[in-house]
Amino acid sequence: MLTADQILEYLERVIAEDKLSGNRVGLKNAQVAASFLSAAARDAQDAESARKFQLLAAEAANKRQALEGD
Repeated sequence: MLTADQILEYLERVIAEDKLSGNRVGLKNAQVAASFLSAAARDAQDAESARKFQLLAAEAANKRQALEGD
């Protein structure tokens, strides 16, 4: 079974790869997924995971905006 930490690591890698390849759609997808997972973690009373997922969502959004500014 996947753990929250494994999913976080996967999202971190995907965000980095999408940033390097200029994949705006991938970054948007990662942002949406991380936001959804943050909400699920909050619902499960896991504040630490919720915060980590929310930070990843923000990171994906920021990197997507940076690409759009290029």
